[in-house]
Amino acid sequence: MQTSRVFDAVAAAFPGDPQSTDPIDPLWQRLAEEVEGFTGTNELAVLNAAAAALPDDEAYLEVGTFKGRSLVAAVQGNERTRFYAIENFLEFGMTGQDARAELQDNLERLAGDADVHLLEGDAFTLMAQPGVIDRPIGVYFYDGDHTLLAHYLALAVVEPLLADEALVLVDDASWKVVQRAHRLFLRRHPGWKVVRTWDVTGADDLRWANGMHALVFRRSDARGRSLSRTDEGLRRYQTVLQDKINKAAWKFGTRLPAPVKQGLVRLTVSRARSVGGDDH
Repeated sequence: MQTSRVFDAVAAAFPGDPQSTDPIDPLWQRLAEEVEGFTGTNELAVLNAAAAALPDDEAYLEVGTFKGRSLVAAVQGNERTRFYAIENFLEFGMTGQDARAELQDNLERLAGDADVHLLEGDAFTLMAQPGVIDRPIGVYFYDGDHTLLAHYLALAVVEPLLADEALVLVDDASWKVVQRAHRLFLRRHPGWKVVRTWDVTGADDLRWANGMHALVFRRSDARGRSLSRTDEGLRRYQTVLQDKINKAAWKFGTRLPAPVKQGLVRLTVSRARSVGGDDH
């Protein structure tokens, strides 16, 4: 895709600097009120502008769709585009069938005419499986697991799937661990550049949540069509060992008494979404 078109559209969607003004279209505020989630209103406007710039032969991919706020925003007016969304229904107190049903209800009500493919499971496993995604990814939004390794892999594992020019939007980018992961990744992978940083000074900003960074990837040759040996080893560790640890932890949490479970969920959400968290 031609990523410059996205930034032109973003500029046109705001009356002033997107960092400090609200979107012109009140739709994004309405969606934020109607669909539970963590994505800020300005982020919703950016996601929609990015999806609108996609050519017909490329797709939008989102990891960590929760209850669908960001995905619903992206599809508005972009029904011709193919959308992929990956969710494992584990984090933030989500419990299988109930969480899936709420997400699907939001999609049916607010994105019923869109070409949405919901993929359930671990993102780093699904993205590495041939044929799961049938066309190059022109826009990629990551709001999944918030650890140093996960954010590094969020870029590494998607790189072979990206179009030769692609826009990558990362949520919670004001969190130190996310920025550290980006620095590590960009030092080892040519063709990537951070081109916009919409940062915040406090957690859960209504416009930008915990910050969003826009990265542009441009493939100059055949490099990036497959994972390096090091990155594949990291992916296998994440999917074989760390994924089991995560599932066990969330499964244990669902068995706790309701008041304790709700407290742990609030703590997890607060920690995962806090600005300036521990750089671990």
